[in-house]
Amino acid sequence: MIEGWHHLSPICDSVPGCPVMAGGLFSIDKSYFFELGTYDPGLDVWGGENMELSFKVWMCGGEIEIIPCSRVGHIFRNDNPYSFPKDRMKTVERNLVRVAEVWLDEYKELFYGHGDHLIDQGLDVGNLTQQRELRKKLKCKSFKWYLENVFPDLKAPIVRASGVLINVALGKCISIENSTVILEDCDGSKELQQFNYTWLRLIKCGEWCIAPTPDKGGVSLHPCDNRNKGLKWLHKSTSVFHPELVNHIVFENNQQLLCLEGNFSQKILKVAVCDPVKPYQKWKFENIMNVLIYYEIHYQHFLKQNLLNFFQETGIKV
Repeated sequence: MIEGWHHLSPICDSVPGCPVMAGGLFSIDKSYFFELGTYDPGLDVWGGENMELSFKVWMCGGEIEIIPCSRVGHIFRNDNPYSFPKDRMKTVERNLVRVAEVWLDEYKELFYGHGDHLIDQGLDVGNLTQQRELRKKLKCKSFKWYLENVFPDLKAPIVRASGVLINVALGKCISIENSTVILEDCDGSKELQQFNYTWLRLIKCGEWCIAPTPDKGGVSLHPCDNRNKGLKWLHKSTSVFHPELVNHIVFENNQQLLCLEGNFSQKILKVAVCDPVKPYQKWKFENIMNVLIYYEIHYQHFLKQNLLNFFQETGIKV
């Protein structure tokens, strides 16, 4: 058993709300539980059901409250009386992807950005039509509403960085002209100078993404595709292995490190072998989000380690 004590104020003016609960430690009216569609029947065995039900309750008109005077005990077995269809980790990840696809709206990109192996694997999460129709039937609010009203303390920027993308040495900005990527004077009001650096590491302007052509050393525009590894760049995230390149924009899908480089005299962009002291390879976005930046490179290891720690602490055998 794991137990702990928390001091409560002798006077509680209100019952505290709970944005996300533990899946096995709650009580709910039976008729309301069925009104919500119970647990998603497409979830396998264990994992993700607490997230799914929490989002569903809050976004569909309900509330989750912590009752300070309640007494709850939770005993973990040494062995599970059930088996997983694949392995435990893949089952949990599949369930989380299913929840993200139904409930996170545009914020699912943030989820995939911290576990892009999930989108690369193309997991079979089953048919989502019934769950999406249930959400419409219950007239549930958006996940953005959930973040703003239920969990405002959670910082969840929709992109990693945004705004004009400035070459530090030249003081010039990347822009799009006649379907070509160029460098020119910065103009924050110009729509074709507004870029987003997404959680899946794409540099986007509208539906177009900046892509390198390593064989030619050039840069071009391609339709954005979250699964296309040829569109992915590292920025502010190489400090784990290459701290000297933290201000560079590094093309990650290449055996040799290639960096985005500016040449204002010709108004062109190119990719070249990364050089930590070359000023024309250093860039900065107008707005940079520093939330959870560290974990995007090896989220899979991060997630596995945390789940393994949980299993060890609770005595569950993996």
